[in-house]
Amino acid sequence: MSDRLADVADYLACLITLGGTAGKALSDRGRRSDPALRYVYACGLCLGLGLVVTAPATFAAASGLGSWPWSWFGFGCLRLVGDELELVAVGFLAMLAYSIQPPDGVRGGVRGGLRRQAAITAGAFLLSVVAYAAADPTQVGDLVIAHGRGRFVLVAYIGLLTVHLVWRLTVFGLLIGRSARRMPPGALRSGLRLMASGTVIGLLWTTSNVNDMLDVLTTGGEIGAESAVSAVPALVCVVLMLAGATAPAWAGRLTRWSRPLRARYAYRRLEPLWSALRETVPAVELLPDTARVGRRTPHGAQFALYRRIIEIRDGQLALRPYVHPQVPSWVAEFDQTTGGARSRRRHEVAVTVEAAGIAAALEAAEAGHRYPAGPSAGYVPSEGQVGIDEEVAWLVKVADAFTTSPAVAGVRSRVRDELNRVPG
Repeated sequence: MSDRLADVADYLACLITLGGTAGKALSDRGRRSDPALRYVYACGLCLGLGLVVTAPATFAAASGLGSWPWSWFGFGCLRLVGDELELVAVGFLAMLAYSIQPPDGVRGGVRGGLRRQAAITAGAFLLSVVAYAAADPTQVGDLVIAHGRGRFVLVAYIGLLTVHLVWRLTVFGLLIGRSARRMPPGALRSGLRLMASGTVIGLLWTTSNVNDMLDVLTTGGEIGAESAVSAVPALVCVVLMLAGATAPAWAGRLTRWSRPLRARYAYRRLEPLWSALRETVPAVELLPDTARVGRRTPHGAQFALYRRIIEIRDGQLALRPYVHPQVPSWVAEFDQTTGGARSRRRHEVAVTVEAAGIAAALEAAEAGHRYPAGPSAGYVPSEGQVGIDEEVAWLVKVADAFTTSPAVAGVRSRVRDELNRVPG
């Protein structure tokens, strides 16, 4: 069962990398692609092929072909081919990390950094091949067995691979993480974070090499084929790396596809606030006969949401003469009393103040009580929003505070008590 899982993970990883590379190449046809992506594709291709070579099913198929596929110059080569492909793959990862750094962020410049990484990968490749040949292992089925002093050389070979993998993945994760912190919010930064997460999974993948070294020391041999414990993290690593590298391409499509769903969700979140405003100021509702019909289509959902935003803002303007001038100070007093002022950020306080101003105005409007005009009276403005998406996000927070905030409930109760003391 574990061999079958390892086969599925290994072959799926190869299919994903080949399919992702081909899909990106087709989408970039006729356009200039990011040169850094070639390192991503090379890494994914080498890693996917390496996993296929070391899959249990590949070992089983090769064992039925006689001795030739198993031996080059007298030692088993199938495990070596898979290991070297993975070694080259992480070398391409390091080159990717250096290629996206600013020119002054790499000693010797970006070109110098790329040349160093290529030289290190080539050196590790040659040294590991020499170490594997010196161990002179034999391959029996899916077992790689070394005899005599060869077992210690084989342990050194596995240790060299492990150190190289851990070192390259760590450097890659640190450099990619640093690049992500410099990026503004968006698909590119999300992609870099996905790739950094893939690095963490890749480090977990390398821990299986420790078990291999222990097996060689105690029994003289190791299972050359990839195990499920190793293949599954490798598959996850490949998926995260490829998803992160192509994030700018698919993030835009995902945003467009999810926009109607997010519009419907925000529409429902605004319902309590909008209903309270419409009950007090019925004139704010626009096109009531077409509201239900409009929400059935994707564009209708967004139109209904934008109409609801307009209606809420119209309601706030209509209630401007009824907003109690002491609402901001009352919210501040409530926060000081409950200790919330130390833990809440400035924009969270602004959200609560706006929600409390609406709640106070609704109470005063129902009582028919207006407050005198003045510099501190009336409408509590929201923070300036730069776009419709930001406006929606802001009003959703206001609507949540309107229904759940203890400070808003306290202000509403305080206004109600004050109005009850006003002579009729």
